[in-house]
Amino acid sequence: MSASEQATQYTNVRSRLTRDEHSILVQKAADCGITLSEYLRACALGRRTRNVSTSRMLDALVMLGHEQRRIGELVTRLGDAQMLSVVERAVLVAQIEAAQQAVIDAIRGLDDAGKGADQRA
Repeated sequence: MSASEQATQYTNVRSRLTRDEHSILVQKAADCGITLSEYLRACALGRRTRNVSTSRMLDALVMLGHEQRRIGELVTRLGDAQMLSVVERAVLVAQIEAAQQAVIDAIRGLDDAGKGADQRA
């Protein structure tokens, strides 16, 4: 046991819940990707919890933004490419196509993030 673990002392708290309440809380904790104890602490202490699919959606949106910027930069370079060789232009077009595919993948990620785990399969 590490020194920080020894310094932290835990206390058990008991609570009475109906089976339905317990099931709902367990599901909400699972949706956030955390344990029931972590979920209850977060709720009781006013901490924000984030649904796992919301996190996936945010990650996909960030990636989408990066790839759109990259496409814009590549298209600008292509427009300024009067002095590029045929091979350099082909490389640039291939990079644009790869970035476009990454955008498509990010959009699919957004679509998958909105689905439950049972619908993704």
